[in-house]
Amino acid sequence: MIKSIRLRFIFWYTLILAVTFSAFAFVLYFHVSTSLKNELDDVLLTKAEGIARSINTYWDTEKMDALRHGARKNVFSKINNSNFLKIAGRWVEERSNDAELMDISVQIYKPDGKLIASSPNAPPELNISEKILPVLVTRKTFYEDRHIPVAQDAFLDLRVLQIPVLENGKAAYIVQVAAPLESIWTALQGLKFILFLLLPVTVVLASMFAGEFLASITLKPLKAMIGTARQITAENMSLRIPPPETKDEIRQLAETFNDMLEKIHRVLISQKQFIQDVSHELRTPLTIMRGELEVALKRPRSPEEYGAILQSNLDEVMKIAKLLEELLALARLDNSTTGLTREPTNITTLMRDILDDMGILARQKGIGIEFTFRDEITAPLDRDKIMRAFINLLDNAIKYTHDNGKIAVDVRRDDSGAIITVSDTGIGIPEPDLPRIFDRFYQVDKSRSSAGFGLGLSIAKAIIDAHGGSIRVASDQSQGTTFLISLPMEGHNPR
Repeated sequence: MIKSIRLRFIFWYTLILAVTFSAFAFVLYFHVSTSLKNELDDVLLTKAEGIARSINTYWDTEKMDALRHGARKNVFSKINNSNFLKIAGRWVEERSNDAELMDISVQIYKPDGKLIASSPNAPPELNISEKILPVLVTRKTFYEDRHIPVAQDAFLDLRVLQIPVLENGKAAYIVQVAAPLESIWTALQGLKFILFLLLPVTVVLASMFAGEFLASITLKPLKAMIGTARQITAENMSLRIPPPETKDEIRQLAETFNDMLEKIHRVLISQKQFIQDVSHELRTPLTIMRGELEVALKRPRSPEEYGAILQSNLDEVMKIAKLLEELLALARLDNSTTGLTREPTNITTLMRDILDDMGILARQKGIGIEFTFRDEITAPLDRDKIMRAFINLLDNAIKYTHDNGKIAVDVRRDDSGAIITVSDTGIGIPEPDLPRIFDRFYQVDKSRSSAGFGLGLSIAKAIIDAHGGSIRVASDQSQGTTFLISLPMEGHNPR
């Protein structure tokens, strides 16, 4: 198997060129061969018709003389007429040395196939086959190729034409003319030499020079791309492949490769940040647990002190377990959407159930929740996962809304599907932070003093995206925050 693109390019170029030239050679050879034979056939037909007219003119002249001397008209039929046979023989004898007939042999036959007259250059073996005679009665012309022996182990190839000359609808005599095919074979041999010897040499030379030249021009941008790609490492991900000035597939390849590098760069940065954030989130509870255990081991403690230390450690373990649970949920959502168990779900009823549960947390801060909807809306959803997404959004809204504040939830339908709006009168989100609030572990509170790990909004977005929906956010630090969620309903294609 050829591994080099350059060699494959040259190989296919050579193959296509060879097939094209071969097809051209065969078509040209067939066309030239047919044309040469057709031209020879036209010459033979012209000669045969001229011979027939000339013989008939001889006969008509003799007939006029005989009529002037009192001969009867009905005795001048050419069919089986000895006088006509003599005239035909005399014509052939007189015209045998005619320059126009030097390369053409002429023979005259009776309708039954018996030879009347023959030119000196006609081979003795050239005759009319008995199989042809019945055909000549129904056809005006009959062409054939004859392979005539002229000496021991020597043959002459002839193109032969027989035409019957009619009188009163019956064959009076048959004119046979023949010409050698040697000139045609010679011309075709020369053409064969050109087509089947010189053309392969042309193909080889074209492949060696033109193919190599085209391959070099075509693959030059790829070489540059390979050189740049080899310089790209994890520490040098900012390097990009310069696209060629052309607007061809290689430029598209370079742009696609650069897009891929950009995505990989973002993923690497995200993973690096992810590892740092996970390390940070795990370091705090582990540090607390280690410190408390080291303190407990320095001297004996009372049962109450040991209980307090164990309870504190248990709280930290629960935090770590919650973090791992959320990370596992995100990992499952990242893999694919095939894990969703969709079923027709009434979104209005679903939101009412969620608000009944979340209302307990809201009432603890004196926060009022207003729920509005225009009609019952059903969509194919994974009920458990979509509940988790809305619970995360409402938990976030309650967490950052001042006491005695307000949260509004609205469910409606539009051309794109179901639209759910969650608004609060909380502290809002600074504008520089808005593009990153769905990033994992990102917290607007830089001190991380608030509860949670900064994964709630990431999980909510991942779930909504898995359903083919979208989530947008708008915020004003003095007015609060609004999340706008769009979910496709039955009959709508997921985006």
